[in-house]
Formats: sequence, structure tokens, C-alpha cells
Amino acid sequence: MTDLKWKRFEKLAYEIQRELSPNARVTLNDSILGADSKTNRQIDISIRENIGQYCILVVIDCKDYKEPVDVKDLEEFAGLVRDVRANKSAIISSNGFTEAAVNVAKTHGIDLFRLVDTKSVDWRTYVAIPALLQRTYMKFSMSVAGIGHIVLPADPEDLINLDLHRDDGTDIGDVKRILHAMWDKQEIPHVPGTRELLIGKDLTVHFMGRKSKVDVSATVLVVTEFYFGPLPVDVRGLHDVRDGGLITRKLRTGIIEPAKIYKGLVPGWNRIDDPLKLSVRPVMTLSFSDAYSGEEPEGSNNQPEGVGV
Repeated sequence: MTDLKWKRFEKLAYEIQRELSPNARVTLNDSILGADSKTNRQIDISIRENIGQYCILVVIDCKDYKEPVDVKDLEEFAGLVRDVRANKSAIISSNGFTEAAVNVAKTHGIDLFRLVDTKSVDWRTYVAIPALLQRTYMKFSMSVAGIGHIVLPADPEDLINLDLHRDDGTDIGDVKRILHAMWDKQEIPHVPGTRELLIGKDLTVHFMGRKSKVDVSATVLVVTEFYFGPLPVDVRGLHDVRDGGLITRKLRTGIIEPAKIYKGLVPGWNRIDDPLKLSVRPVMTLSFSDAYSGEEPEGSNNQPEGVGV
């Protein structure tokens, strides 16, 4: 026989509380004798833990209501807490609390939580944390100089892809591949700024059947961009209604696809100029540098800015 929905809610809250209290004795559907009423009081979840010579008792009530929990339930629970002489108390709700209920909870020192479970069937919750993505990549321009008459492509892209050779005929590749290899080996620091690099002197280029002796240099601009948006997480735990915190033993982020984020393909993510001016503070900051090994990344923003000859 399938448990009633409210019973499943209590069991889920109990499982979460056990995860949060691994060293305590957590009991589902407990019965405690009331000091004033002299009757057994039903407790949805109780937590007992010995601290020195003291036994600490926490009682928790679970409310799987369609509407927010109201003041009447808070007042009834406050009476139960006094009766069983609990040291601490809390209510876990599936749909939050009214403002009046929150006020009464503050008066009686009762904690209020909303159950959070991103994988639950009945109480599934979407949870995302504000995150900052920091992307570092490079742009470059190149300069070619030679003595006398040199023959080179007119198209800058053809020039950048033109193979360079040393005096002994060794092919050292084109400027793009040379700079990409230096970047991936971090021979070019992944720190924002401009750097002047000498690719080589007295190099040979072949174009239209002619050989030209050239000196090749590059100006590399290292750029950092910031993107801010919601990062979905899988988590189960308790959302503290009064202070806004999320209490859990673990969480797991969703898949992060930086290329889609900086191409504007992930809803909610936007490029920003200054993270210090954000009105919402990021919970997590993720940093990465573009990698150029192998094929050029699809949609890469790593094309050279220009060529000087």
C-alpha cells in the first residue's frame, strides 16, 4: 500500500535531517510525555544528542499544506514545544509560511524551513545559485619586416597562416599555431595585458614561387571577460525562511558549458563589465582560459585583430 503524500513528506524530511545530523539520534514519529499535559505528545521528528552531561532535545513538525503555514499552526506547535520541554524546535513546510506565522515563530524562537529537493517527484524545487564565469583568452596582431623586396599575401588571414621556415629549412609553422602553442604551454601568461613577442628573425616565407627573408613579431592582447548568471544545482536540504540560507550536506552543479554561455546561448547569462558592481554577490566564481590545442574551437573569438606589414 502506498503511503499517503503527507507521510512521504515527513519521511523525506526525516531522511534529510538524518543527513544533517549524522551523530545524533533522529526518530520519525516519536512520542514524548508532556510535562504539563501528562499525556504522550506525537512528534513528527525528534533529535536527541548528548553534549557532555546534557541531553539536547530538538522537535520538528512537518507541514505538507497546499497553502503557506499560518499563525494557528505556529501557536499550537509552540504549546507542544513548551509541554515536552524541547531545547530547540522547528517547522518544515512544503509551501512556506505566512507573514504572521513568521512573526510568531520569531517570538517563540521556532526555526522555519522549507524543504528543498531538486529530484523529488512531489516536491521538486528548481534551485540555482548566482555564479560568475571568468574567461581569459588572447587576441593578436603581427608585423613582418624584411630587407629589400619581399613578396607576401595581401589578405591578412593568408599571411597569418603562411608557414615560416628557418635557414636550415625547418618548418616552424604559422604565426597562429606558434602563438597558440605558446599560450597552451602558458609561455604567454594568462594575465590581462599587452605583450610584444619576437617570433623569429631571418625567417623564410614562400609565396607565389618566391622566397622572402623576414623578421616576424606579434603583439598579443590577453583579455578577460566576465559573465554572470544562474547556475542550476542538484541539492536536497532545508531553506531557512528567516535568514535565507540553504542547509545541506552536499550539492552538485549542473553541466557548465562556457562556449554556449559566451555565445549567448544559455538563458539568464549575460556579459558584464565589472563584477564589483553586481547588485547580487556571486556564490561561486568559475575561471577558465581558452585552449587552442588541436582544431580551432567552434565560434572562437580568437581571430587576430589585424596585421601590420
